[in-house]
Amino acid sequence: MTHHSGSEDDVDYFSLVELRGEAAMDAAEIERGLVTAASNITRHVGQSVRCVDVILQQFVYTDRDRCSPKAISQALAILKTLSREPESNSKISNKNAIHGLLQLVHTLHLDSKNDESQSGSHKTHLIDACNEALTCVANAMLLHPECRAYVAEHHHLDIIVEFLDAMSENPTAAFLCSRNLLLALGTKESASYCVEKLRLQDILAQTVELYLRRELAGDDSNERFTPLLVMAEVLKAAMSLCTYFLRWIHADAKSSDEASDKDDAFPAENAVEFTLLLSACLDTLHALPLVNGHLTTSAKQAGNIAMNFPTRNPEKIEEIWLPSDNMWRNVDSIYGHLSAIVSTIVDKSEEGGLEKTTDLSNATNEYQDELTPLALVLMRLVSEHGNVRERIFRNVYPASEIDYSVLPENRPGLSAKLVRLMRNPHGGMLPAAIGDLILALLGHDIKQFVMAVGYGNAAGYMLVRGIEIPQEIIEQVQSDMAGTSTVDPVTGRYVGANSDRDLNEMTDEEKEHEAERLFVLFERLNRTGIIKVENPVRAAAESGRFKEMDNNPSNSNNDN
Repeated sequence: MTHHSGSEDDVDYFSLVELRGEAAMDAAEIERGLVTAASNITRHVGQSVRCVDVILQQFVYTDRDRCSPKAISQALAILKTLSREPESNSKISNKNAIHGLLQLVHTLHLDSKNDESQSGSHKTHLIDACNEALTCVANAMLLHPECRAYVAEHHHLDIIVEFLDAMSENPTAAFLCSRNLLLALGTKESASYCVEKLRLQDILAQTVELYLRRELAGDDSNERFTPLLVMAEVLKAAMSLCTYFLRWIHADAKSSDEASDKDDAFPAENAVEFTLLLSACLDTLHALPLVNGHLTTSAKQAGNIAMNFPTRNPEKIEEIWLPSDNMWRNVDSIYGHLSAIVSTIVDKSEEGGLEKTTDLSNATNEYQDELTPLALVLMRLVSEHGNVRERIFRNVYPASEIDYSVLPENRPGLSAKLVRLMRNPHGGMLPAAIGDLILALLGHDIKQFVMAVGYGNAAGYMLVRGIEIPQEIIEQVQSDMAGTSTVDPVTGRYVGANSDRDLNEMTDEEKEHEAERLFVLFERLNRTGIIKVENPVRAAAESGRFKEMDNNPSNSNNDN
């Protein structure tokens, strides 16, 4: 259907194409028609597939109507809008359309670099057109994931990475290139090509540092693509690059019978290729404060990437983690974030001074994606550097001696909060990560670990990690402390210390719940073979230390 307006100048582009047939139109006519089409886009909702075909034919597959950068930008903006509909989007998700759009980006980018005589607006329209084309490609990948393989072809990755490298200072271009790379980098082969041939990791690192400086300077010149938003997208692309490149490394190692039993970090020889990216991630974690108790998305992504790196070897990597001119800069910022988030989680879960298991699980779920990487990064630093372990140990356990008269989860400071998170059965990956950190702080000494947290609290972690506790350690723990009191390995507290007071503070319902929890826990551990000891709850019941509770609530206050 042909749409006519009251004036010949107001005829939209698609109507002009239909009217002219094979006749050529001048630049002014095309630009006016595109402006009219854009302002009346709803006219073409029912004909979006035909309109998409027209733009592809006239601007993408051929240069017939590429009369000016402004016209190209206008046409691709219309293509972007029309292709949001699934039916019309299928027209730009095929191999020919993807190739045409990315080749157009390449051509326009070259024009913007080579034609220095043109005005600033000319170059601006060229870059705007490139951004519109990249938006179309990203939308195609989102709606039709199968077309990601086309974008991941080497000559297409070349175009995107080259454009990012040249236009990183343009927030829209940096964001859109990163979004396309995030979606396209879905294979080991594409990641290997980008790392080894294109040095994409260095380009991403430099882009992160650029927008970090802008964020710290308070740059708000682009309201849509703020520095934090661009940083987050760039770091997401970097995370995808690291993930798939690690898979490439480990697949290659397995094929040559050199696979490591622990494939969770870059080998030293590969880590040095990412030094700029690691430095950018640590700069991000150091510079960006928590917002409402949470890491920013950029800092969260930076933590996820940092988790993939060793901290000791090679020397160049160690210098980034522990810079000689400010050794504790990164350690203290990571620990500071972890400490603040842990305190926030526990504080959110408490009501009236008593921990609520459901509330703790809810709060843990809210924060685990950002806290787990921090705990694992800190665990690696603590495990690989004795001086870091000493520094963090003094912060987590500030007292000269641990007070064994108090339950580990009720002791002052961060250590108790870590124990609460570690023993939470509904915390996803976080409890295991916290357990790893505590164990590393204690020199990976299982006996010290049991004494510090109590076996009842540690049991779930040890079960997940497959840690067996030899019977002789359980027996030794009970008699190894100086003085007349011994440490109960189940609770991590002196046997008999303040037990009557604590029991009196508990309601009958809480006593029953705690007894059931410990009974089930020890039965399960005995059954799985993790330990072989007499169930203390069963022993207490058989010895008469437990008595049948009165089901009448009115009598509960007369028990004392």
